[in-house]
Amino acid sequence: MIFNYIVGLIIPWLCVVIAPIPHKIRLLIRIFPISSVIAFLLNDFFVKHGFWIVKPIVEENESYSAIPYNLGMYPVWGVFLIHFTEKRIWSPVKLIVVWSIGITLAEYILVIIGRVIYGNGWHVVWTFTTYCAAFLIVYLYSKLKRE
Repeated sequence: MIFNYIVGLIIPWLCVVIAPIPHKIRLLIRIFPISSVIAFLLNDFFVKHGFWIVKPIVEENESYSAIPYNLGMYPVWGVFLIHFTEKRIWSPVKLIVVWSIGITLAEYILVIIGRVIYGNGWHVVWTFTTYCAAFLIVYLYSKLKRE
């Protein structure tokens, strides 16, 4: 579980702390909750239905091992996504695709090293699709909150 806390929670939050983002606190308050809620909902649903599981497997609740990621890596990626869409460096669609590829590759590394196990026919393309949908929701939510 230490691995999950370091990779899923500590490293992403260190990135946020050192990143030179103007109005960082406001952005975090606006985007972190929705990104984290989406992560919890998706992880709980897909773990419950056997599509993936994060190791180590905790008997009381198989979703426990994903908590560091739900509170760290996933919402932090959402915060950075919105930061870059608001800077208008690339189009939002392009950024969502690039962000989804990036986090899919990060998760695929976890699959390769055995920290995430796919089941029930799940594969990396479905993972990418799920991230695209999640980031699209975060982006649309950010548009609502900004206007």
